[in-house]
Amino acid sequence: MDVAAFGRAVSALSVDDVRKISSDLSSAVSSTADEIAATRAVLMIEQSLRRTHRLHNAAAAALAVATAVQEVAHRARVPLPDPDVTRVARAAAQLARGMVAFDAPGIDEAVRCLSRGWEVLPGAVLAA
Repeated sequence: MDVAAFGRAVSALSVDDVRKISSDLSSAVSSTADEIAATRAVLMIEQSLRRTHRLHNAAAAALAVATAVQEVAHRARVPLPDPDVTRVARAAAQLARGMVAFDAPGIDEAVRCLSRGWEVLPGAVLAA
């Protein structure tokens, strides 16, 4: 998992892509079971980041990709806050945190869970 490639791909999105991803993210967590799986994935990532002392690296990566999503909106003159931009920025930040922790045991499944809804991105960006 390459956080830099993910950041570049996010920066290249259009506002229509952001809206599509937002819709796909909402659909990916449509049941209680989906919400529980996503929460478990986030908790696994956070625990792994703490255990491996990578919290600061993960925070920097998360900020970079969330800012990239906001810049897409600014380029398209979308007034912020915008619910779609916010949803995608938050999801991108969490996915970037998972990419920082990707080599830890079990994190590949957590990242796979959180990457549902990102099908707009080129497949190689989210490939292990």
